[in-house]
Amino acid sequence: MNRRQLLISLTSALALRPLGSMATVLDQPYSFLVVGDWGTGGSLQKRVAKGMMSVAKATGAHFVLSTGDNIYPNGVKSVDDPQWKTKYEQIYQGLDLPWWSILGNHDHRGDADAQIAYGRVNPRWHMPGRTWVQEFDADAVTKLTVVALDTTPIMQTKDGWRQQIAWLDQALAQAKPGLRIVAGHHPIRSYGHYKDQEHLLKHVKPILDKHQVALYCCGHDHDMQVIRNPQDRFTCLVSGGGGGSRETSRGQHSVLAHSGGGFARIMVANRGLTMIVYDADGFEKGSVTL
Repeated sequence: MNRRQLLISLTSALALRPLGSMATVLDQPYSFLVVGDWGTGGSLQKRVAKGMMSVAKATGAHFVLSTGDNIYPNGVKSVDDPQWKTKYEQIYQGLDLPWWSILGNHDHRGDADAQIAYGRVNPRWHMPGRTWVQEFDADAVTKLTVVALDTTPIMQTKDGWRQQIAWLDQALAQAKPGLRIVAGHHPIRSYGHYKDQEHLLKHVKPILDKHQVALYCCGHDHDMQVIRNPQDRFTCLVSGGGGGSRETSRGQHSVLAHSGGGFARIMVANRGLTMIVYDADGFEKGSVTL
């Protein structure tokens, strides 16, 4: 190869590199990010946000699932609350994905319905109600149903919590065949600060087992955990490292445990799913395939 041919070959290769990068993103399985306990406005939240942007750009993630405690410490007062700008819009500017969000206990300290109404102001924000069901077409053969709970009244045994349990049973019974994920703020299983929640084990776990739910996503503990307890038909993902951090621990049924901030990505393909846990800067800490 002469010098002219070499230069032409190198130029052609360089010209094709952006298209190759785009093809790599397009070839990625359908995926979404999971983050919780993020709305502090602090330095850790900003680090995690940058990590999320990096991973979303590299993988072509389709949306974000928030596991609650969206605004600290006392939620918002209205759709015009300035915290929407300082703790959400400005920090995640550039992460142009739909956010499917649920309520946490700190969100209930403000006007929870204002978080629902905020979706009419910001089209990226999706919270159709205090509970909701959304179906996604992950690929040609995989249907994904996400069922969202409002676990604060369940934990406090008030505001129609038994009706919500009955609604969960009905929503899962009516879900189309495919993968089912349930999201709630409080953990069912945890080796972190809050440990297992007996009330959820008694009232929510049997319904998840009954309907063969694949994954329960939550936050509340400010850490990252994946737990596979043989007594459950589902796996537990704790993703509560979006804005704060607590030390966590590994237990008998831990698969992954990480503190210091972070988030997760769930890949859905060929009727299965894989979870990847990231640290605050978007570096992988481990993965689990179900």
